Amino acid sequence: MFRKREGDTFLPITQEAMSKRSKPLLSFPGGKAGVGVYQNIINRMPPHDLYIEAFLGGGAVLLNKRPALNNIGIDLDQKVIAAWSQYQYPDLQIIHGDALDFLSSRIWNEAGKTKTLVYCDPPYLRDARRTNTKLYDCDLSDEASHTKLLCTLKHLPCMVMLSGYASPLYHSLLSDWRQAHFQTRNRAGHPTRETIWMNYPEPSKLHDYRYLGHGFRERQRIKRQQNRWRNRLLSMPELERNSLIDALYDLFSQDEHAQQSDVSTSLGSS
Repeated sequence: MFRKREGDTFLPITQEAMSKRSKPLLSFPGGKAGVGVYQNIINRMPPHDLYIEAFLGGGAVLLNKRPALNNIGIDLDQKVIAAWSQYQYPDLQIIHGDALDFLSSRIWNEAGKTKTLVYCDPPYLRDARRTNTKLYDCDLSDEASHTKLLCTLKHLPCMVMLSGYASPLYHSLLSDWRQAHFQTRNRAGHPTRETIWMNYPEPSKLHDYRYLGHGFRERQRIKRQQNRWRNRLLSMPELERNSLIDALYDLFSQDEHAQQSDVSTSLGSS
């Protein structure tokens, strides 16, 4: 693999390791390990240096995305903390505590505002679920708890994405956030419609391009195209290849500055 220039956010991981699907450490209802689920989420993540997963659980998203330079996982469930304390993941800090208290009390510097992504996959609002059965030891199901969650996230100065089911509460409080929808199935096999809310504009660059495309077939087509270009580059004389890479870097670095400006503007107005 080519070595990225200093300042890029991706950690060096082998192609073989990144091509394998990672199973979650624990299984919970509403987990994001299903086919097409974590792919749809990761495929909407802009570049970031710090990644915070506020309701870590089994960590299907964290385990299947490229690590950021620094990563924080938060959960209130002691079983989750015990499982993750035995797992080796690069530059990961595990916090046993209330995610909303952690986020609301965090002190943000200017760099952190545009280089941090918070992803939340909380227990869904009970009124939006198919069942009223208690599903988690540490639940977050009533409207008051979700109102606190949404208000906390709306006041964060960084990039935020949130998974859930559509509901009047979410529609009311997140009407100014961008939305994306995709179909999946719950544990009982029933079709469900997942929604992702994001407080940042649609990115022109992604943190992880491996899931680019709508569905398996399109992702495979893009991967074949990537392999063809990779082979062409590798077949070039080294100086010619490096010259081309340098020209492409200079061309697209201008787009990166423009995107960061768009993110800063969007976060400042939210």
